Amino acid sequence: MKKNMIYFVMYLVLIVELLIVITERDELDEKEHLIRDKMLSTLAESYKQPLILTIPQRYSDFSLKSKNSLRVVLAPAGLANENEKENLEFFVDIDKKSKTKPSGWPKGGLTLNNSSKNFKLIREDGNAILIANFKKEGIFRFTAYCQLEHQFPDYLPQYLMDSLKVRVGEFKVAKSNSEKFTVKASTLGGVKKKRAEISF
Repeated sequence: MKKNMIYFVMYLVLIVELLIVITERDELDEKEHLIRDKMLSTLAESYKQPLILTIPQRYSDFSLKSKNSLRVVLAPAGLANENEKENLEFFVDIDKKSKTKPSGWPKGGLTLNNSSKNFKLIREDGNAILIANFKKEGIFRFTAYCQLEHQFPDYLPQYLMDSLKVRVGEFKVAKSNSEKFTVKASTLGGVKKKRAEISF
């Protein structure tokens, strides 16, 4: 009888210890889930931030006698991480309100991949630089924007990556506001404004 009682007590102890282990495991799982959910929410919010394009130099005078090209900086902000700078696409075209178009302006507008002899865009420190050589007088108005398809971090396991994609949803592709700038080209000794640049 005493022997059976000892076994019964040992059995109860085992059951209690097993319940403690299960409870601790469930608490750890719950904490891990909360931490993971918080991390994904923070990541998703960073991808939902608006993409903003600024042009510090909105008006420029350019002398047709100048041997130097005009440089206009297009500075983006609102990137989720530094790696996204390389995936940014920039677009510059003649504004609808502009009465004239500069000689040699590329058909379909200016991009990093679509340039001409007189006009090109280059990437520099996360910004885009418009390099322009005007050949005729005029007041030229331009509009610009940038666009980005967000790249998710490759260190995430696939199941977390899938969850992040669902949270980000339609914000995976971001398009900035349109910014306008003007260039006045003349032969009357116009002074080209100094280059202004802002890096984010």
